[in-house]
Amino acid sequence: MKFKPYSICYLIVGLTVTFCIDWLFWSHSQREFAEFHDEKSAASAMSAHDMLMQHKIITRSIHSFFSASMLVTKKEFTEFTHELLKIKSAIAFTIGEDNKLAFISNPEFEDEIKQGRFTVNGKDELTFELAGYSSFLMPIDQAKQRYMVYIISHGQVLERLNSEEDICIAFMVTGKLLSNHYCQMQLSDIQRTLFYYQSEEQYHGSEFGGEDFTLTTWYSAPIDEINEILLIIFLFSVTGVGFSILLYLKVEQRNMLYKMRIETDSKVAVLSAINHEIRTPINAVLGYSHMLKNADCCAPQGDMTINKIIWSANLLHSVAENTLNFSKASADKLMLENQATDLAQFINNIKEYYIAFSETGDKKLNLFIDKPLPPSIAIDSTKLYQLITNIINNAFKYSTGKQVNCHIALKRYQNSPFLRVAIRDFGKGMSKASMEALSRPFTAGFPNSAAQQSGIGIGLYTCKQVIEKVGGKIAIRSRKGQGTLVIIRFPFEYMSSDIKASMLDGVIGGKAAKADQVPALANLTSSSMGERAQELERSSALYQLKPILLVDDNLFNLEVCRSMLEKQGFSVTTRRDAASTIEHIKNTTPEIVLMDYRLEETNGLALIDELMELQTDGATQERIKTTHYFILSANEKSEIPFSEEYPDVFFMQKPLNIDVFIQQLDKIYA
Repeated sequence: MKFKPYSICYLIVGLTVTFCIDWLFWSHSQREFAEFHDEKSAASAMSAHDMLMQHKIITRSIHSFFSASMLVTKKEFTEFTHELLKIKSAIAFTIGEDNKLAFISNPEFEDEIKQGRFTVNGKDELTFELAGYSSFLMPIDQAKQRYMVYIISHGQVLERLNSEEDICIAFMVTGKLLSNHYCQMQLSDIQRTLFYYQSEEQYHGSEFGGEDFTLTTWYSAPIDEINEILLIIFLFSVTGVGFSILLYLKVEQRNMLYKMRIETDSKVAVLSAINHEIRTPINAVLGYSHMLKNADCCAPQGDMTINKIIWSANLLHSVAENTLNFSKASADKLMLENQATDLAQFINNIKEYYIAFSETGDKKLNLFIDKPLPPSIAIDSTKLYQLITNIINNAFKYSTGKQVNCHIALKRYQNSPFLRVAIRDFGKGMSKASMEALSRPFTAGFPNSAAQQSGIGIGLYTCKQVIEKVGGKIAIRSRKGQGTLVIIRFPFEYMSSDIKASMLDGVIGGKAAKADQVPALANLTSSSMGERAQELERSSALYQLKPILLVDDNLFNLEVCRSMLEKQGFSVTTRRDAASTIEHIKNTTPEIVLMDYRLEETNGLALIDELMELQTDGATQERIKTTHYFILSANEKSEIPFSEEYPDVFFMQKPLNIDVFIQQLDKIYA
């Protein structure tokens, strides 16, 4: 059982893969931006920590300086704090007992510091407030000195913060927010919603005698990079969705073709079955008609009636074949099956096919054969016969002329042999619509309504399809008032190199004159056919009373085939079902078994398997009895399931052609 793909699954998988890749790319971008923010934030936190540690060391050093000396002068304080520690972003000074400025690290800021004031906060703690500075008070153990005040310049802190241009750094100190220029950047909604990263750290100012403060950092991806990311995601999404839809449509198309193939195979199977059912009564009609004709039991008028029956049955058979071949051509199932063919007998079959028509109508077929012709060639005689009779039937049906000429010759094209058949009528010629029938089925192209109703318009189209499938070619030439010429080129193979060499000398070495064609026809229809008749007589003598088992579930076909075989001298035993056939094989061993493929409860190949098992030694698995099996079917060998697994079984198409059957036996007993 073949797996039938579901297109919706492919669509869902494609969209899912697209979404996953988009999500992975989005997550990767988000992670990169977050990592960039974390890196910058960590560096800022480290810088802030270093700054705090620096101020902590400075304040502790100053406090230790006072503790180490019983009396510190103003000059000593200034030199120690300003020169040794090189304070640039902070100022240290002391407050005397009178709450006035005593010592200062940098006298240049004395006037500015005097503008500050002392206040008591909500915790009853003394604080110093000065615009543009943050302060920390620490008590000191020094005569006439109460506190040391350590103030940090906001301007110098901002200058340090602005050195970072890729991230916002903000300090919240004593209710004042200090931030760099990046923090003033206006963000779009997309930046704030999708690409915004923030972190915050708390620092305690108790170690310095001051208030707590907070370090906040945030970062947002640049709008250009955001647009680039969104564009990449959009393009990949469009590509992924488009690819998923194309994959969906491709699978849908494959499903549709799969359904069409199933439907076509079903139609061909149905038409094959119908063709088989149609052939069964046709074979009976043809067989009984030939039996009556050969019995010489009818008056001349009765013979003409029999000929009309034969001709009508042949036409019905042709319609069935056309319908089946048309379906095979549509399903691309036409195959070339070359088999050894007696060319003289093949041409004679065409001649006999139209004898009935010539006797019942006023039109005549003239056959012209270029010489020399080999006795046999490897060719698909079934398809070739159908092609030739199709075209000749069209010429008889639609031509107003009294004669139709058929020229047959062996030619070569591109170093390959082919059979050239030229069929010409002498009617009014073909219309443009009729010429279009080659490429368009169900086109008759004749204005006459009766002509339109007399056929289904697939003859020429089927011919063209069959010829092209087997590597041949068809050409039509038609002139108004001069008739129509149809030329087909059908490939074949020579049976041996000797024949091939002699034919090359005859066909390629020189062209036969048209005047030589009529004697060739006479030779074919007299001496060649006479030789063929003598050969059939010898074959009949060879197969006199040779036992043959005939198996068919149709009584009419059984009677017709039995009559044909007994006329050739065979001793015929008939069976109509598998059970009686098996019982017969258990008691006797016929040399030849000819059976229909379609039986009532089984098929011919399955029955042959059972018969061969009966004829096989169970210990050695070798056949102890030899029987030659023939399968008779309305279908070609390639259309019969598992036919290739039976190389010893001979396959023949209905109706039974006794000449072909005898030829196969000749090869076996040669």
